Amino acid sequence: MEKNILLVDDDEKLKDLISKYLQEKGFEISVCGDIDEAENIVECFVFDLIILDRMLPGGDGIDLIKKIKPKYDMPILLLTALGESKERITGLKIGAEDYLSKPFEPEELYLRINSILKRSDSNNKNFQYVNFGEYKFNLKTLILKKNNNNIYLTENEKNLIYILSKNINNTVLREELTENDLEESDLRKVDVQITRLRQKIEKNPKKPLFIQTIRGKGYRLVTN
Repeated sequence: MEKNILLVDDDEKLKDLISKYLQEKGFEISVCGDIDEAENIVECFVFDLIILDRMLPGGDGIDLIKKIKPKYDMPILLLTALGESKERITGLKIGAEDYLSKPFEPEELYLRINSILKRSDSNNKNFQYVNFGEYKFNLKTLILKKNNNNIYLTENEKNLIYILSKNINNTVLREELTENDLEESDLRKVDVQITRLRQKIEKNPKKPLFIQTIRGKGYRLVTN
């Protein structure tokens, strides 16, 4: 199965070079050039790896890592001209799996990608699915099934189940489930989305077995 990689870099020449090289190696490549576009893409699609430039239009790649890591457990390889040890340490501390300084040889990038993907496959081998009741949620494809029948989910509902599934049996704060700034209206939207999601999977949405409310905090997906 082809691995899907998102390449985030504003250098068009380098982006084209890396894309062609990695496609020849058998990877499926998606590209974008700024933080906002990358954040929007990640909200809709699951990638096996993100190659992320450090300095981008709209901000620092580190800021993007801070936004997506709590929600989406996708490995990240930082790609940047900043080669000082301090910058490498910052990237790794914030959640990047590896760090490659420009300029670099394409083969070195390829070897680092393979190393990250092998570690990721090993870590996720037994954690591709989350089961609760008669339901099975695929963390890769974001498909929810009940007895092998697909359950239709909106993009927001997929994101909610994904975040809850990555924290199975643990409380997720309402603030962590909103995609926007922490305003009360956004938190209420999360509550509404949870209610709609419960209507699809709970026998009695008013007395949920799976998506439980933790009063004053947030929600928890429970395996029964």
